[in-house]
Amino acid sequence: MQFETLLIETPAKGVALIRLNRPRQYNALNSTLLVELGDALNHFETDDAVGAVIITGSDKAFAAGADIAEMVGISGQQMLEMVEASTGWRALSTFTKPTVCAVSGMALGGGFELALQCDILLATKGAKFALPEVNLGVIPGAGGTQRVARIIGKSLAMEMIMNGRALFAEEAHQRGIVSRVIEPTEIEAEAVQLASELASRAPLAVRAGKACVNKAMSSTLEEGLLFERNAFIPLFDTEDAKQMMTAFLNKSN
Repeated sequence: MQFETLLIETPAKGVALIRLNRPRQYNALNSTLLVELGDALNHFETDDAVGAVIITGSDKAFAAGADIAEMVGISGQQMLEMVEASTGWRALSTFTKPTVCAVSGMALGGGFELALQCDILLATKGAKFALPEVNLGVIPGAGGTQRVARIIGKSLAMEMIMNGRALFAEEAHQRGIVSRVIEPTEIEAEAVQLASELASRAPLAVRAGKACVNKAMSSTLEEGLLFERNAFIPLFDTEDAKQMMTAFLNKSN
């Protein structure tokens, strides 16, 4: 696959890497990039050779936010139409395979929202996360207000959204946004190693686990427990579970 705003790589077996590629704009998310991201993810969703996807940017920027040049002077209705046409958001939110986000440099506004939609977020020391839309007279519109509040709690989320407060990698890690903080020279290798491990796991179990955690982020405990049970029981009828449990017992004996 070839794209105007993305580079696609296969750094390891079962792993696809999507690199945001608008270096002069610090990977600002324009409509072309978001449509191409949707196309890439939809392709990998149905590609049995791909078990996990990495999304990353450049050393200086994961993504510096939405492309303001596309937003100046448009109406709310026009913005709604643009968001609905930007299929990358929907494709990432419905993607069933594991996603690893590797952030170097800045992840601002829409860039941070994109990172928050991934399953596991890795960051380099010095990486910067912020939702500075208030400085443009608007608010985050791709899930930022909802996802960040669920992760870090009300008070800090209010400060980030209403006052544009930034978090650097170490604090983002302490607050549960980032899974690991990694040296800049090592982050891509770490992301590939993690994605390779995820791709090697029983795929139905991995997808079920992902769906359950995502359900926990958007439902009551009672709803989540029911969802988990309904995902848990059918796995016992899969060939993966039967073979892996038998292999475990044979190894133990």
